[in-house]
Parts: sequence; C-alpha cells; structure tokens
Amino acid sequence: MQQQERVLVKHSVTGRMLVSSTDGLSYTFSPQGELTLIKLCGVKAAQGAAVVELSPELNVFRFEEPAEGPVIKHWYYVGDHPVVYDADAECLSITVQSEIEYRPDEYWE
Repeated sequence: MQQQERVLVKHSVTGRMLVSSTDGLSYTFSPQGELTLIKLCGVKAAQGAAVVELSPELNVFRFEEPAEGPVIKHWYYVGDHPVVYDADAECLSITVQSEIEYRPDEYWE
C-alpha cells in the first residue's frame, strides 16, 4: 500500500478550511533558499480570493500518511510573505518562511 499525502490551507483564527488537496488539486513544494514556495493548482477563483484576503492569518499543513506507521504533520508559517492567486492558471502560490514537523502519535496514544 502506498503512502498518502495531503495539503490543507486553513484560516488560523477560525479554523476554516480554505483549500484542500483532497479536492483534486495538484501541488508542488519548491525550496528557495530559506523560503519555500508552495504552489496549488486547480484552485477556483473564490477560494483563491479568500486565501489572498486572509494571507496574514494562514496555516498551511502537509500530512504524510504512510500505509504503515504514524502520520507526520508539517506546519508552514506564512507570515508576511507573498500569497498570490493566478486566476487564468487557477494556481495559488504561497511563500512560507519556516516549517515545523511533528508526529501527533508522540503526544497522544
């Protein structure tokens, strides 16, 4: 069985789900020095606009879900870095500054 992975973009204040790769979106993570560019494509205009509007208050998560073994959760800090939506390409570009990786199974059994 293969490892699964998913990416979520949420509003940090309300917890509202803004974008999820489980909706059939494609995504890439591209390290760029001390920053990482996360690109999600297949994002509808209303979703892209909401993410850009709430850009100072975003949480981006990546979950690695191996077929066997615990989930590994990655939290990315956006801060004041660029968040751009390209309506023609339906792609959202989110630049993140840092990543915190942790395994929830180490905190809860």
